[in-house]
Amino acid sequence: MKKINSFEYGTLIWFLIRACFIVSSASLIISISDEESWFSIIIGTLIGIIPFLIYEYLKKKFPNQNIIEINQKLFGKFGYILNFVMCLTLLVFIIITFWMLTNFINTQFLYKTPFLVVALALILPIAYINFKGIKVIGKVSLLSFYISFVFIILILSGIISGIYIDNIKPFFVHTPNEILYSALIFISFNVLPIFLLTIIPKNQITNYSSKKSFLFYIFACLSLLNVIFMTITIFGIGLSSIYEYPCFEILKRVSILDIIDRVESILTIEWILALFIIISMILYFLKESFKTTFKNIKKIDKKGNYFVIVVSLITLIVSSIIFLTNGMELEFFKGPFIYLAIFSFVLLPIITALKAKFSS
Repeated sequence: MKKINSFEYGTLIWFLIRACFIVSSASLIISISDEESWFSIIIGTLIGIIPFLIYEYLKKKFPNQNIIEINQKLFGKFGYILNFVMCLTLLVFIIITFWMLTNFINTQFLYKTPFLVVALALILPIAYINFKGIKVIGKVSLLSFYISFVFIILILSGIISGIYIDNIKPFFVHTPNEILYSALIFISFNVLPIFLLTIIPKNQITNYSSKKSFLFYIFACLSLLNVIFMTITIFGIGLSSIYEYPCFEILKRVSILDIIDRVESILTIEWILALFIIISMILYFLKESFKTTFKNIKKIDKKGNYFVIVVSLITLIVSSIIFLTNGMELEFFKGPFIYLAIFSFVLLPIITALKAKFSS
């Protein structure tokens, strides 16, 4: 059994949460709660602790099993239905996320390159590291974490002078419903990364520590709070709500020590790494779900790799066909995705945890 250590597991929490935030929730939250977006992040972070604790309970209760095995054990045939709903939601998300990653690279950098060529260049390495398993994904996440951390320090050193604190005023002008709605958007993106890691049993993580995982969760959320704070204090609400990628636009105007310009390329590297990791992790979740469900089939590991190829092709083809215009994915994230994520990654695990609690 291939294992990862607790620090690699923590970096996965960090990167998966940041990747989900990068996808769209930053611009969505700002468009709804304006100057008070920071407040929505704080509320979303605190509420997000509840599903985090639920997942930790399941890991402690079933240290040798992943979420797919747990559902099958507790619910029998009904567990297969629960697992199917979870996996279907993830399949929808991976298609949209892959489209957004490809579209970003295609429109910002390789605008003369056909979409399908860019998509193919991205999906091949993602499929390859899935063949290698969770250990390789963990190593990629660890390396990316160090790179990301250095980039963040460099970027902060170049934008502090452009901060205008007055841009976050006035306080408490939005209704509680608006604040809660934007907090729910944050939660729907925030809970998915933690849920993905339930596919890794506790015994597959060397020196696993719940406290260390929780610290990485808080650290990731604080970094996102910082992103929102910087965006609003530098751009103000007017520009922040217009740009689809406000962070990217900020860095176009940043110079580090008056020596390094065009630092948006630095952020682009982090974004690509983050989205690369979350797509890889979703694909790994789907592969392990397939292997767990059909574990009695001969040579299931080999067939699991075939399954990766099939899902990769579905992702490649569907993402190239469905979303033809910008903005469609934002409408999905503002509505259907919130309910899908809360239902699949919060309510269903709560049902699983309650079943585990009262059946013991």
